[in-house]
Amino acid sequence: MKKIKIVLIISIILLGISFVVFINFAQDKKTDNNSTPLNKNNLNSGVPANVLIELFINNDCTTCPKAAFCLEELAWSYEPGRVILVEAHIWNDGYDISETNERYDWYVGRGEKGTPDCFFNGLSERVQGLCCDCGDIDENISAYQKIIEKHLALNSPVEIKAIMETCSGKIIIQGNVVNRSHSLLHNLMLNGIIYYEGDESEFFYLVKDIFDEQDICQLAPLEEKKFSFVSHLDLTGMGDEELDRYYGVIFVQDKLSKEVLQSFLTY
Repeated sequence: MKKIKIVLIISIILLGISFVVFINFAQDKKTDNNSTPLNKNNLNSGVPANVLIELFINNDCTTCPKAAFCLEELAWSYEPGRVILVEAHIWNDGYDISETNERYDWYVGRGEKGTPDCFFNGLSERVQGLCCDCGDIDENISAYQKIIEKHLALNSPVEIKAIMETCSGKIIIQGNVVNRSHSLLHNLMLNGIIYYEGDESEFFYLVKDIFDEQDICQLAPLEEKKFSFVSHLDLTGMGDEELDRYYGVIFVQDKLSKEVLQSFLTY
């Protein structure tokens, strides 16, 4: 009889433990189901992602001035380096360079082409034409801003640090790229753009040079890669005031998806 009571007590204890475990599991499962999915980059690191906006325009395009005005207004409204705008002229309008035409072709391939054509962090998001069909300035600014804010809310697995200097008429940008994530990164390329701060809309962020890309086959967690770029531009004899109008943008881009993972503004 005593043995039966002991067995009964043990059975009741085990049943109670099983019940508690079941309740905890059910609560955890409910919490998981109700949680908001995180962007994959948010799981990798705490490095805020900057936004690189590449606006491809042509001097004869009738809607390009409106797109440029809206994006210029937005770029001015953010902390320098958080939203980086470059204006790349294409198609022999007198302000284009071979590199801007080649880059646009690389993005679009055999797809539909036309200006204005805007890329937010590479092919992460593309807006061809105006952002809002209505053509209203305020509505277009608001629509572009929503895209920018969405990208600013993400984190990047990559951190970039760089400095720019001019030596013997050549712009030199040096720095390093670090993988701040816990994942091995593949198929990346490191590249850069030099733009000139002009005096009128569509030329405030005029692309003057695009570097030759440097491949990063893979980047292990916390691995650092040093880099150095030398611009093709010859600025010999130019005064300091004019040199101060040149800015450099360094960015890391996925070669397959053409998504820009991170960008950095230097001047």
